[in-house]
Amino acid sequence: MSKFKRPPAFVWVVALGMCAMWVAFGSRLLAPARAHDFLNIYTGASLALDGRFADLHDVDVQLERERRFVPQVQSLVPFVRPAFYAVILAPLALLPYNIAFTIWIALQSLLLIACWAWGWRRFGPDALVFGTLFLPPPLGIATGQDCVVLLALLILAYELTEANRLFAGGAALALMLIKFHLVLLWPVALLAQRRWRILGGFCAMAAAEILVCLALGGRRGAELYVALLRNKSLDHLSPSPELMISYQGFAANLDITAPWAIAAILIAIVGIFLFAVRNAPVWKMFCLTALASLLIVPHVYAYDATVLLLPIWLTIFKSVQRPSRIAATLFSTPIPFGFALADKPWAVVSSASTMIVFLLVAIRPTTAVPAAGCTEPRAPASGS
Repeated sequence: MSKFKRPPAFVWVVALGMCAMWVAFGSRLLAPARAHDFLNIYTGASLALDGRFADLHDVDVQLERERRFVPQVQSLVPFVRPAFYAVILAPLALLPYNIAFTIWIALQSLLLIACWAWGWRRFGPDALVFGTLFLPPPLGIATGQDCVVLLALLILAYELTEANRLFAGGAALALMLIKFHLVLLWPVALLAQRRWRILGGFCAMAAAEILVCLALGGRRGAELYVALLRNKSLDHLSPSPELMISYQGFAANLDITAPWAIAAILIAIVGIFLFAVRNAPVWKMFCLTALASLLIVPHVYAYDATVLLLPIWLTIFKSVQRPSRIAATLFSTPIPFGFALADKPWAVVSSASTMIVFLLVAIRPTTAVPAAGCTEPRAPASGS
């Protein structure tokens, strides 16, 4: 890993200017976040602190606990993270609700700064510009989400993999199962590339997480968790499919409703992914898998794209393809995800932009001269 390079003045101007803008923007979202998105995080922490793991995903228990903290809450804001993550969150519940919220926002902000610092050290000062321009992380923090945690875990997994600590890299990837629907294609990618040691680390950590959850909540806890995930009465929490940045948002904004058409979109994404990832180098595997994993699931908001900051950096600084570097640069600006907050049909810009970056990263150049410092080694033919 390279050392920190002193940024030019314009980098500090852009970075500090964007930070000031995000603070001003985020301050307007903190009040609703305190009473909504953070509420489920604190509820999960509170139930875990009380040792109520068998009831952790009980709808009635969660709602009763949430009304202790926010009496005016009308309907459940469900805690849908697994039990092992609730154990990690439990210390939050040692603090009063409002203080815990402030600490939560501060910790998420510090973690994002640490991710920016990693990008600066790894890719140089320009990475600070692209990092601070990117809207999803500040949006996620301001809404009380934990999306920066997934970005940090993806960066850790990439760093460990690059350092040839493959089993540990796979284990770090499996920690991202706290939001399992965003990592569905990782086992597929590792199988396609025959990266057995990374896959072994992934499977070992995933098995450990499952065993911990079963040990904590038992059969009842597992059944309640599955029932919560399948609970159709909670569909009101996703009232606007056009705001999703996955295939669902793309289809909803273009009024694509035919099942065969939606199936064709999904098959195309998965097919392109499988074709492109098979012989991809490590950096491209991380880009393709992160992008495709977000595209193929319905419930993906703009803040979930926080994990795509690593693919943005990798594409800009490692790709030999000018179109993909340009697309990643534009993708890092607030424009694509700003449209995710717009009404139909303009919100299609965010999901379409994600698809375009995915397609351009997937396309391998027939002939290309690597840019300075850019290399694109192929994946190993076998083993890992």
